[in-house]
Amino acid sequence: MPIVFIVASVVLQAGVFGFVSGRVDATASLALSCAGFGAAAVVFNSVLAVRRRRRGAAGVAGPPRATGLLVLMNVVTAVTFLGFYASLSWVPSALATGIETAIGPAALALLALAGHGQRASRKGWVAAAVLVLLGLGIGWSFTGGRGGEDGGAGGGLAVSAGTVLGLALVVVAGVGAAVLALISAELGRRGIDPVYVTAHRFHLTYLCGGALLLATGGLDRRWVLGPPVLLLLGVLAVTIPLFLLQTGLQRADPMVAMVLLTTLPGATYLAETVFHGGFDATSLTLICCLIAVASWYASLSREQRGARGVRGRGRAATPESTRT
Repeated sequence: MPIVFIVASVVLQAGVFGFVSGRVDATASLALSCAGFGAAAVVFNSVLAVRRRRRGAAGVAGPPRATGLLVLMNVVTAVTFLGFYASLSWVPSALATGIETAIGPAALALLALAGHGQRASRKGWVAAAVLVLLGLGIGWSFTGGRGGEDGGAGGGLAVSAGTVLGLALVVVAGVGAAVLALISAELGRRGIDPVYVTAHRFHLTYLCGGALLLATGGLDRRWVLGPPVLLLLGVLAVTIPLFLLQTGLQRADPMVAMVLLTTLPGATYLAETVFHGGFDATSLTLICCLIAVASWYASLSREQRGARGVRGRGRAATPESTRT
């Protein structure tokens, strides 16, 4: 079931991003996210308020020692999302998205070596490496052929100080996403309701995002059709899918979640093709390969968890059998 929530989040995000692709710039994309983050805080705090009235405050309070994790999650969420959107000023969005999602599994594997999370198996390392290569290839294939709009003359990505800074921010965002998966898994182990987490994890993000939006001069009014449209798209692109993702992250293995999230750029490309036309055989081939590797690793991890569960039950049963 957790995988269903993550896949639903990917599909919804990809559909909305594919629909708005080409209609928004980096500033408008940041505004959409701020609207979605703010809406998440309002909606889910309202849900908590209704629960309090029905059950009493004790029925919805988070378990002890959750405050520190939620504060950390606020900080990491803000760094991850705002770092990514800031990178779009120097790096094409397709390449940035491909790199951010592709390095997630590798970042988790490296964090596990430092004692954070479960260590990846040999096949896990292979899958992470292949996903990094495929993600980079997909991002680069998206970037190529777009001319000066995305990467300079001839579709290439000009190497400059700004490009290096943008890529560094993308890497930070990718590592941040991996850390968020670990924090979410720990919150799940502590039994904290995803509604409670979603209500409290975005405060720093929408406040800093709003400040960044004002600092960059605000929105281009030629694109903004009005607050209702902005809010609707923000809810569909951020509020709902991130709640689904949070629910899945708290119940799924972090590595499986990161692997599934690597399919987001490809799914977005497919949605973009549906809404706007256009087709590239190389990109589609790489997307299919990435989805195949992600699906293989997800099924492999599920089998490994099942085998560990069987071994655990067997060990628990052994002392009982020796006494009879």
